[in-house]
Amino acid sequence: MQRSTLVLMAVTAIVATTLACDRGSMSPASPSTVTATGNPATSDGATLKATAPTPLSPINDERLSGETEPTLTAIAATAKYATVALKYRFQVFSDTGELVQDSGLVNGPSFTVAADSLPFDKRFTWRVRAEYQGAFGPWSTTASFLTPNGGYIRGSAVFDPLTNGQTVGKQHGGHFVPGQGWQADTYFDGIDYDIATCSSCKLEFDVTGFGKGLGNPADLKWISMGDGTMFGGFWDFRDHPWKMHLEQRSDGDGTGMKIVWRNGAAGDGDPGDHVIVSPPSKYGGPRWDGSQVYHFVFQWNPSGFTVTIDGEVWFNDGFVGAYAPPHHRISLGCYPRGETMAGTIYRNVKVTPF
Repeated sequence: MQRSTLVLMAVTAIVATTLACDRGSMSPASPSTVTATGNPATSDGATLKATAPTPLSPINDERLSGETEPTLTAIAATAKYATVALKYRFQVFSDTGELVQDSGLVNGPSFTVAADSLPFDKRFTWRVRAEYQGAFGPWSTTASFLTPNGGYIRGSAVFDPLTNGQTVGKQHGGHFVPGQGWQADTYFDGIDYDIATCSSCKLEFDVTGFGKGLGNPADLKWISMGDGTMFGGFWDFRDHPWKMHLEQRSDGDGTGMKIVWRNGAAGDGDPGDHVIVSPPSKYGGPRWDGSQVYHFVFQWNPSGFTVTIDGEVWFNDGFVGAYAPPHHRISLGCYPRGETMAGTIYRNVKVTPF
Protein backbone atom coordinates (compact mmCIF):
# COMPACT_ATOMS: atom_id res chain seq x y z
CA MET A 1 0.00 0.00 0.00
CA GLN A 2 2.79 2.40 0.85
CA ARG A 3 4.54 1.61 -2.46
CA SER A 4 1.34 2.34 -4.44
CA THR A 5 0.96 5.67 -2.67
CA LEU A 6 4.52 6.67 -3.54
CA VAL A 7 4.00 5.76 -7.22
CA LEU A 8 0.77 7.77 -7.38
CA MET A 9 2.45 10.81 -5.83
CA ALA A 10 5.30 10.59 -8.35
CA VAL A 11 2.91 10.39 -11.33
CA THR A 12 0.90 13.33 -9.98
CA ALA A 13 4.07 15.43 -9.70
CA ILE A 14 5.09 14.62 -13.29
CA VAL A 15 1.63 15.59 -14.62
CA ALA A 16 1.65 18.85 -12.65
CA THR A 17 5.09 19.73 -13.98
CA THR A 18 3.99 18.97 -17.55
CA LEU A 19 0.89 21.14 -17.26
CA ALA A 20 2.94 24.00 -15.81
CA CYS A 21 5.34 23.81 -18.75
CA ASP A 22 2.45 23.79 -21.22
CA ARG A 23 0.88 26.85 -19.58
CA GLY A 24 4.27 28.61 -19.69
CA SER A 25 4.70 27.97 -23.41
CA MET A 26 1.34 29.66 -24.08
CA SER A 27 2.31 32.90 -22.30
CA PRO A 28 3.85 35.88 -24.24
CA ALA A 29 7.59 35.74 -24.83
CA SER A 30 9.45 37.30 -21.95
CA PRO A 31 12.24 39.81 -22.67
CA SER A 32 14.84 37.25 -21.64
CA THR A 33 13.48 34.86 -24.27
CA VAL A 34 14.17 37.35 -27.06
CA THR A 35 17.16 39.33 -25.82
CA ALA A 36 20.41 38.66 -24.02
CA THR A 37 21.13 42.06 -22.49
CA GLY A 38 24.36 42.01 -20.54
CA ASN A 39 25.26 38.68 -22.07
CA PRO A 40 26.11 39.34 -25.76
CA ALA A 41 24.95 36.54 -28.00
CA THR A 42 27.64 37.00 -30.65
CA SER A 43 31.15 38.29 -31.05
CA ASP A 44 29.91 41.56 -32.60
CA GLY A 45 28.04 42.44 -29.41
CA ALA A 46 24.54 41.51 -30.57
CA THR A 47 21.92 41.53 -27.81
CA LEU A 48 19.05 40.03 -29.81
CA LYS A 49 18.61 36.26 -30.02
CA ALA A 50 18.08 36.18 -33.79
CA THR A 51 19.79 35.03 -36.94
CA ALA A 52 21.56 37.48 -39.24
CA PRO A 53 19.66 38.56 -42.39
CA THR A 54 21.11 37.37 -45.70
CA PRO A 55 21.80 40.00 -48.40
CA LEU A 56 19.83 39.18 -51.54
CA SER A 57 20.17 42.15 -53.92
CA PRO A 58 22.27 43.92 -55.08
CA ILE A 59 25.33 41.79 -54.33
CA ASN A 60 28.69 40.80 -55.87
CA ASP A 61 29.44 44.21 -57.41
CA GLU A 62 26.19 44.27 -59.40
CA ARG A 63 26.06 47.40 -61.60
CA LEU A 64 22.95 49.50 -60.93
CA SER A 65 21.03 50.70 -63.97
CA GLY A 66 20.23 54.19 -62.75
CA GLU A 67 16.65 54.06 -64.00
CA THR A 68 15.25 53.73 -60.49
CA GLU A 69 16.53 54.42 -57.02
CA PRO A 70 18.35 51.31 -55.74
CA THR A 71 16.53 49.08 -53.26
CA LEU A 72 18.58 46.87 -50.91
CA THR A 73 16.87 43.57 -50.18
CA ALA A 74 17.70 40.78 -47.73
CA ILE A 75 16.25 37.48 -46.54
CA ALA A 76 14.60 38.19 -43.21
CA ALA A 77 16.16 37.34 -39.86
CA THR A 78 14.44 34.93 -37.49
CA ALA A 79 14.08 35.31 -33.73
CA LYS A 80 15.40 32.09 -32.18
CA TYR A 81 12.96 31.41 -29.36
CA ALA A 82 9.83 33.47 -30.04
CA THR A 83 7.85 35.08 -32.86
CA VAL A 84 8.20 38.87 -32.68
CA ALA A 85 7.88 41.77 -35.14
CA LEU A 86 11.49 42.46 -36.03
CA LYS A 87 12.62 45.76 -37.52
CA TYR A 88 15.74 46.26 -39.64
CA ARG A 89 18.62 48.69 -39.98
CA PHE A 90 20.62 49.06 -43.21
CA GLN A 91 23.98 50.79 -43.53
CA VAL A 92 25.71 51.82 -46.77
CA PHE A 93 29.46 52.52 -46.96
CA SER A 94 31.65 54.22 -49.57
CA ASP A 95 34.64 52.52 -51.18
CA THR A 96 36.81 54.16 -48.49
CA GLY A 97 34.70 52.71 -45.68
CA GLU A 98 32.84 55.91 -44.82
CA LEU A 99 29.20 55.52 -43.68
CA VAL A 100 27.15 57.40 -46.27
CA GLN A 101 23.64 56.31 -45.30
CA ASP A 102 21.92 54.72 -42.30
CA SER A 103 18.31 53.71 -42.86
CA GLY A 104 17.19 54.02 -39.27
CA LEU A 105 14.60 51.38 -38.32
CA VAL A 106 12.46 50.09 -41.20
CA ASN A 107 9.63 47.58 -40.97
CA GLY A 108 10.91 44.97 -43.41
CA PRO A 109 14.16 43.60 -44.86
CA SER A 110 14.34 46.10 -47.73
CA PHE A 111 15.40 49.74 -48.00
CA THR A 112 15.43 52.20 -50.91
CA VAL A 113 18.59 54.29 -50.97
CA ALA A 114 18.47 57.99 -51.86
CA ALA A 115 20.28 57.90 -55.21
CA ASP A 116 21.58 61.45 -54.82
CA SER A 117 23.84 60.21 -52.02
CA LEU A 118 25.57 57.74 -54.37
CA PRO A 119 28.09 59.32 -56.78
CA PHE A 120 28.46 58.09 -60.34
CA ASP A 121 30.58 55.03 -61.12
CA LYS A 122 31.62 54.12 -57.55
CA ARG A 123 31.65 50.94 -55.48
CA PHE A 124 29.56 50.74 -52.30
CA THR A 125 29.06 48.07 -49.66
CA TRP A 126 26.07 47.47 -47.39
CA ARG A 127 24.93 45.38 -44.47
CA VAL A 128 21.73 44.86 -42.47
CA ARG A 129 20.69 43.59 -39.03
CA ALA A 130 17.43 42.94 -37.15
CA GLU A 131 16.43 44.98 -34.12
CA TYR A 132 13.69 44.66 -31.50
CA GLN A 133 12.86 47.02 -28.63
CA GLY A 134 16.38 48.42 -28.40
CA ALA A 135 18.15 45.08 -28.78
CA PHE A 136 19.99 44.20 -32.00
CA GLY A 137 21.01 41.03 -33.74
CA PRO A 138 24.21 40.22 -35.62
CA TRP A 139 25.07 42.10 -38.82
CA SER A 140 24.67 40.30 -42.10
CA THR A 141 27.63 39.54 -44.29
CA THR A 142 28.71 42.52 -46.38
CA ALA A 143 27.33 42.89 -49.91
CA SER A 144 28.52 45.24 -52.65
CA PHE A 145 27.28 47.08 -55.74
CA LEU A 146 28.48 49.59 -58.35
CA THR A 147 26.65 52.82 -59.19
CA PRO A 148 25.74 53.54 -62.82
CA ASN A 149 28.49 54.37 -65.29
CA GLY A 150 25.94 55.64 -67.81
CA GLY A 151 23.50 58.47 -67.49
CA TYR A 152 19.87 58.62 -66.37
CA ILE A 153 16.84 60.86 -66.10
CA ARG A 154 14.80 59.99 -63.01
CA GLY A 155 11.96 62.38 -62.23
CA SER A 156 13.68 65.74 -61.79
CA ALA A 157 17.13 64.18 -61.38
CA VAL A 158 19.56 63.93 -64.29
CA PHE A 159 23.05 62.61 -64.70
CA ASP A 160 24.60 62.57 -68.17
CA PRO A 161 28.40 62.20 -68.31
CA LEU A 162 28.52 62.63 -72.13
CA THR A 163 32.10 61.31 -72.02
CA ASN A 164 30.84 57.81 -72.81
CA GLY A 165 29.78 58.73 -76.35
CA GLN A 166 26.06 58.86 -75.65
CA THR A 167 23.37 60.95 -74.01
CA VAL A 168 20.18 60.24 -72.09
CA GLY A 169 18.72 63.46 -73.46
CA LYS A 170 17.39 64.21 -76.94
CA GLN A 171 20.28 65.17 -79.18
CA HIS A 172 19.99 67.85 -81.87
CA GLY A 173 23.14 67.65 -83.99
CA GLY A 174 26.67 67.98 -82.66
CA HIS A 175 29.00 65.04 -82.12
CA PHE A 176 30.82 63.22 -79.33
CA VAL A 177 34.52 63.79 -78.75
CA PRO A 178 35.96 60.55 -77.27
CA GLY A 179 36.61 60.96 -73.54
CA GLN A 180 35.76 64.67 -73.59
CA GLY A 181 32.00 65.02 -74.07
CA TRP A 182 29.46 66.34 -76.56
CA GLN A 183 30.45 69.20 -78.87
CA ALA A 184 28.04 71.60 -80.57
CA ASP A 185 28.99 71.98 -84.24
CA THR A 186 26.50 74.70 -85.26
CA TYR A 187 24.36 77.42 -83.72
CA PHE A 188 21.34 75.10 -84.05
CA ASP A 189 22.67 72.15 -82.02
CA GLY A 190 21.61 71.15 -78.52
CA ILE A 191 20.62 68.40 -76.10
CA ASP A 192 17.22 68.47 -74.35
CA TYR A 193 16.49 67.05 -70.89
CA ASP A 194 12.77 66.82 -70.16
CA ILE A 195 12.28 66.46 -66.41
CA ALA A 196 9.50 66.51 -63.84
CA THR A 197 8.79 70.14 -62.97
CA CYS A 198 11.30 71.23 -60.35
CA SER A 199 10.90 74.48 -58.41
CA SER A 200 13.94 73.74 -56.19
CA CYS A 201 16.85 72.31 -58.15
CA LYS A 202 20.57 72.54 -58.84
CA LEU A 203 21.83 72.29 -62.42
CA GLU A 204 25.54 71.91 -63.09
CA PHE A 205 27.82 71.04 -65.99
CA ASP A 206 31.41 71.33 -67.16
CA VAL A 207 32.14 73.20 -70.39
CA THR A 208 35.21 74.02 -72.46
CA GLY A 209 36.33 74.88 -75.97
CA PHE A 210 35.29 78.54 -76.23
CA GLY A 211 37.04 81.88 -75.83
CA LYS A 212 35.87 85.47 -75.63
CA GLY A 213 32.63 86.44 -77.33
CA LEU A 214 33.87 89.54 -79.10
CA GLY A 215 33.09 89.25 -82.79
CA ASN A 216 30.50 86.47 -82.44
CA PRO A 217 27.49 86.90 -84.77
CA ALA A 218 25.14 87.10 -81.75
CA ASP A 219 25.11 86.83 -77.98
CA LEU A 220 25.53 83.05 -77.89
CA LYS A 221 24.04 80.89 -75.13
CA TRP A 222 25.57 78.23 -72.90
CA ILE A 223 22.23 77.01 -71.57
CA SER A 224 18.50 77.57 -71.95
CA MET A 225 15.55 76.37 -69.92
CA GLY A 226 11.79 76.66 -69.73
CA ASP A 227 8.62 74.95 -70.88
CA GLY A 228 9.00 72.28 -73.55
CA THR A 229 6.34 73.92 -75.72
CA MET A 230 8.52 77.01 -76.23
CA PHE A 231 11.32 75.18 -78.05
CA GLY A 232 9.45 75.03 -81.36
CA GLY A 233 11.08 78.11 -82.85
CA PHE A 234 12.53 81.60 -82.39
CA TRP A 235 9.32 83.44 -81.51
CA ASP A 236 7.95 80.68 -79.28
CA PHE A 237 11.14 80.84 -77.25
CA ARG A 238 11.61 84.61 -77.21
CA ASP A 239 8.15 85.51 -75.86
CA HIS A 240 7.49 82.63 -73.47
CA PRO A 241 6.76 83.45 -69.79
CA TRP A 242 9.08 80.67 -68.51
CA LYS A 243 12.11 81.58 -70.64
CA MET A 244 15.57 81.35 -69.09
CA HIS A 245 18.97 81.54 -70.77
CA LEU A 246 22.56 82.54 -69.99
CA GLU A 247 24.55 84.16 -72.78
CA GLN A 248 28.04 85.44 -73.46
CA ARG A 249 28.04 89.01 -74.72
CA SER A 250 29.59 89.83 -78.06
CA ASP A 251 30.16 93.52 -77.20
CA GLY A 252 32.66 95.20 -74.88
CA ASP A 253 35.71 93.00 -74.52
CA GLY A 254 33.78 89.78 -75.07
CA THR A 255 33.95 88.62 -71.43
CA GLY A 256 30.59 89.91 -70.21
CA MET A 257 27.47 87.84 -69.62
CA LYS A 258 23.71 88.35 -69.43
CA ILE A 259 20.99 86.24 -67.89
CA VAL A 260 17.24 86.38 -68.55
CA TRP A 261 15.09 84.40 -66.12
CA ARG A 262 11.29 84.68 -66.25
CA ASN A 263 9.33 83.10 -63.44
CA GLY A 264 5.94 82.81 -65.13
CA ALA A 265 5.40 86.13 -66.89
CA ALA A 266 7.10 88.59 -69.23
CA GLY A 267 7.64 92.25 -68.40
CA ASP A 268 8.98 94.27 -65.53
CA GLY A 269 6.86 92.80 -62.72
CA ASP A 270 7.51 89.84 -60.46
CA PRO A 271 6.59 87.28 -61.68
CA GLY A 272 8.32 88.72 -64.71
CA ASP A 273 11.71 89.38 -66.24
CA HIS A 274 14.81 88.99 -64.12
CA VAL A 275 17.49 90.43 -66.39
CA ILE A 276 21.02 90.90 -65.11
CA VAL A 277 24.11 91.99 -67.02
CA SER A 278 27.43 91.04 -65.45
CA PRO A 279 29.61 92.92 -65.19
CA PRO A 280 27.41 96.03 -65.65
CA SER A 281 30.17 97.92 -67.48
CA LYS A 282 30.40 95.23 -70.21
CA TYR A 283 34.04 94.69 -69.22
CA GLY A 284 35.91 92.58 -66.68
CA GLY A 285 34.09 89.26 -66.81
CA PRO A 286 35.82 85.89 -66.63
CA ARG A 287 38.97 85.79 -68.76
CA TRP A 288 37.61 83.06 -71.01
CA ASP A 289 40.24 80.59 -72.25
CA GLY A 290 39.38 77.93 -74.83
CA SER A 291 41.64 75.36 -73.14
CA GLN A 292 40.14 75.73 -69.66
CA VAL A 293 37.25 73.70 -68.26
CA TYR A 294 34.63 75.80 -66.45
CA HIS A 295 32.12 74.48 -63.92
CA PHE A 296 28.72 76.20 -64.12
CA VAL A 297 26.17 75.81 -61.30
CA PHE A 298 22.59 77.15 -61.35
CA GLN A 299 20.50 76.89 -58.18
CA TRP A 300 16.90 78.02 -57.82
CA ASN A 301 14.04 77.70 -55.37
CA PRO A 302 10.76 79.60 -54.82
CA SER A 303 12.75 82.49 -53.33
CA GLY A 304 15.16 83.12 -56.23
CA PHE A 305 18.25 81.93 -58.09
CA THR A 306 22.05 81.98 -57.95
CA VAL A 307 24.58 81.26 -60.71
CA THR A 308 28.23 80.47 -60.02
CA ILE A 309 31.16 79.73 -62.31
CA ASP A 310 34.07 77.88 -60.72
CA GLY A 311 32.62 78.72 -57.31
CA GLU A 312 32.32 82.49 -57.91
CA VAL A 313 28.83 84.03 -57.78
CA TRP A 314 28.02 86.00 -60.95
CA PHE A 315 24.22 86.24 -60.78
CA ASN A 316 21.78 86.35 -57.90
CA ASP A 317 18.18 87.55 -57.69
CA GLY A 318 14.93 86.93 -55.81
CA PHE A 319 11.57 85.57 -56.94
CA VAL A 320 8.01 86.36 -55.97
CA GLY A 321 6.46 83.19 -57.31
CA ALA A 322 8.35 79.95 -57.95
CA TYR A 323 10.05 79.07 -61.23
CA ALA A 324 8.03 75.99 -62.25
CA PRO A 325 7.52 75.44 -66.01
CA PRO A 326 4.62 72.98 -66.56
CA HIS A 327 6.67 70.86 -69.02
CA HIS A 328 10.15 71.47 -67.69
CA ARG A 329 12.96 71.33 -70.22
CA ILE A 330 16.67 72.07 -69.79
CA SER A 331 18.67 72.41 -72.99
CA LEU A 332 22.37 72.76 -73.76
CA GLY A 333 22.83 75.80 -75.98
CA CYS A 334 19.79 77.55 -77.47
CA TYR A 335 18.85 75.92 -80.76
CA PRO A 336 15.36 77.55 -81.12
CA ARG A 337 17.07 80.91 -81.59
CA GLY A 338 20.06 79.53 -83.51
CA GLU A 339 22.33 80.86 -80.76
CA THR A 340 24.11 77.80 -79.40
CA MET A 341 27.80 78.41 -78.72
CA ALA A 342 29.27 76.36 -81.59
CA GLY A 343 32.51 74.54 -80.79
CA THR A 344 31.76 74.28 -77.09
CA ILE A 345 32.20 70.86 -75.42
CA TYR A 346 29.85 69.86 -72.56
CA ARG A 347 30.18 67.04 -70.05
CA ASN A 348 29.00 65.94 -66.59
CA VAL A 349 25.50 67.40 -66.81
CA LYS A 350 23.71 66.93 -63.52
CA VAL A 351 20.36 68.08 -62.12
CA THR A 352 19.67 67.54 -58.44
CA PRO A 353 16.33 68.38 -56.79
CA PHE A 354 16.46 69.58 -53.20
